[in-house]
Amino acid sequence: MLTSQQRLSSVLLLTVVSLQIGCASKGFNRGELKDQIGISKPVYDDKEIKAAYDKKPNLPRPFKIGVYFATPKAVKGAAREWRWTEQDKAVLAEVGNELKTEGLVSDVFPILDSVVQGDDLRSLRLVAAKHQADALLIVSGAGEIDRYINNAGWSYALLLPAFFVRGSEAETLFISNATMWDVKNEYLYMTAEAEATAKNSYVAAFGKQDKELIDEAKTQSLGNLKAEIKKMIKGTKL
Repeated sequence: MLTSQQRLSSVLLLTVVSLQIGCASKGFNRGELKDQIGISKPVYDDKEIKAAYDKKPNLPRPFKIGVYFATPKAVKGAAREWRWTEQDKAVLAEVGNELKTEGLVSDVFPILDSVVQGDDLRSLRLVAAKHQADALLIVSGAGEIDRYINNAGWSYALLLPAFFVRGSEAETLFISNATMWDVKNEYLYMTAEAEATAKNSYVAAFGKQDKELIDEAKTQSLGNLKAEIKKMIKGTKL
């Protein structure tokens, strides 16, 4: 006779298996992911668009960069169980240290959420100005997970294989983006984007949580973004 706890565990596992069996790869919607990336922007009229053409690069050499990691946007159906970690921020700090060594940058420092009152560009520029930054680097990102079964996954119908057969797949896509703005006049110096995918095969009963999967792809994506940022800042017209 099964105990109540054993019966409950069996029901839960059967539910997981049923979901896995009925799940095929749906792929990624990059359009929706990119909609989550970026900052709030007001609607501009023709006069403001013309004014954008008149903006000129204004950075001193070397210059100070304030770095802001945008809060992940809560979007229905998106993978939201992630956050920017200290390790993520350290990746971008490495870029700053390398650029400081080369004499392009005098200082790179974080702009914390606790001092930010709005996520629109003008509000962020004001905070950066209070920090005496010359440039504002905004980093944002979005991730999505596609879970499905592979050819071995159909054995889950027998229930027991769900404990030892790697019949499940989780493919994760993370897109990271960075824009660098002049704090004084809102001149856009650069836009960089990078993405990474991570794939995991797992046993249905012991799959990784969404946060773990997102973190793996996020780390790879930021590594790629770091290289893009360094290359673009070095080529930026000051």
